[in-house]
Amino acid sequence: MGRPAPRPLMDALARALEKAVMSPDDRAMVVKAMAPYAFAHEAILDGTLLTAFRTGAAGVVASRHLAVKSPATIGFIGCGTQARFLLRAHRTLFPNLRAVMYDAAPDAAARFAVEEGGQPGRVDQAGSCDIVCTSTPARAPVLFRAFVGVSTHVNAMGADAPGKQEVDPELLKEATVVVDDLPQASESGEINVPIHAGLYSVERVYGTLGEVVAGRKPGRRSNEITLFDSTGLAIQDLALARAAVAEARRRGLGAEVELL
Repeated sequence: MGRPAPRPLMDALARALEKAVMSPDDRAMVVKAMAPYAFAHEAILDGTLLTAFRTGAAGVVASRHLAVKSPATIGFIGCGTQARFLLRAHRTLFPNLRAVMYDAAPDAAARFAVEEGGQPGRVDQAGSCDIVCTSTPARAPVLFRAFVGVSTHVNAMGADAPGKQEVDPELLKEATVVVDDLPQASESGEINVPIHAGLYSVERVYGTLGEVVAGRKPGRRSNEITLFDSTGLAIQDLALARAAVAEARRRGLGAEVELL
């Protein structure tokens, strides 16, 4: 616990990476990131669960800065696991939100509504809420400009790979778009398909969520449509993992083990 990784482990990692299907630059980056004197064992956690939590947290941080001051409604397009974490995160900050749930599978929306408190609705009803969260694997738009109001905030969370798309390009063009990381969003986020189709350009992006949170750029400025394009950042997982480990230690949870 807390020790630098031994040389044999790093050598084994390097050999494995040499066989991996990735570019030489990617392999070098991973080896450098896990260099013997920069890498120490801290904990083993469920990465899938952490990602679900951090995605929910990123969404509510974006809503805090980009949505109307006192949102009353939140709509969900896509009612899987991630939608549940997004709703729970939002209700920590906005406890009285009324939720509207839509999914291509109506039973999924109905289950979500029963489990978390809300009501199933049509896609246009979910899309017209004060805050809209999309978390689908769609490769064609599911949220259109006609659905949203003049002051809606959208958390577009589903596009996380090239070719994925949830939002109508016409909505992107009208919205103030904030991303978590511009190069990553341009290749795998919500803006990736419209950019490659020539329907949108990186110059239209307002800035990053980090710039807004840090006060380098203002958040919501007027009665405007805002959109957060979230691709997910590893640093968010690491920050959450660090907080989770600290809390587990404070509560006496988990098990201390010697890995090597």
